[in-house]
Amino acid sequence: MVVKAIRGRRRYVVFTVPPEADRSEILSALENLGTEMPDLRVITSFSGKAVIRCSPSEIERVSATMDSCFPGSVSLISSGTLRKVRDVYPELKVPRKRKSRFLIL
Repeated sequence: MVVKAIRGRRRYVVFTVPPEADRSEILSALENLGTEMPDLRVITSFSGKAVIRCSPSEIERVSATMDSCFPGSVSLISSGTLRKVRDVYPELKVPRKRKSRFLIL
C-alpha cells in the first residue's frame, strides 16, 4: 500500500520571513492552526526563509496566516519533496547527521 494513501499528500512551502524570525517565533504564529491541521509543521527557518509542511488544501490558510503575522511574507515555492525545495534554495540545506557504521561493544 502506498504511504500517501494512508497519511495523505503533503506540501512543503517556502515563505519569506524577517531575517531575525526564528523557528519558535513562526511556530507561535501558526499555533492556532495546529489544532485544526495535524500535518502542519515548521521544518526550518533561517536566512529570511521558512519551510512549512502542510496538506495541499491548507496552503491558502497558512499563506494568509503567515501574511497577517509577518506582513509582506510571500510563498516562494511549493513542492511535494524537501529535496526539490533544497535544490531550488541550497541555503536551506542542513547538514546530515551521519550514523556510525561501526558497532562498539
